[in-house]
Amino acid sequence: MPEKLSHLVFILSFICLGLFLLLAFSPLYDIYLNRIGHRPFSTLLLLTILVFFVSVMVLKKVQNWQSGFHVLFSIILTLFLSSVLAIIVFFGGLFR
Repeated sequence: MPEKLSHLVFILSFICLGLFLLLAFSPLYDIYLNRIGHRPFSTLLLLTILVFFVSVMVLKKVQNWQSGFHVLFSIILTLFLSSVLAIIVFFGGLFR
């Protein structure tokens, strides 16, 4: 079971990265902002933090090195992505 969770967390971290790249480098950000009225980066920040905490919880249960590598990579990726998103969300409004 922890192996399946480690793969799921690994995939979710790449989904967060893909959503970030999609929102950052396409006109999808403006479409989302105009339709919903809420900044998509703040929602993505919450999702990334959630994946980070789930990764930390799964790390306690891993039993082999491959699952451990997946979870550690997911932790590093989501930590980096959440720090970038936090800078964008908290300081991005100052430049508009």
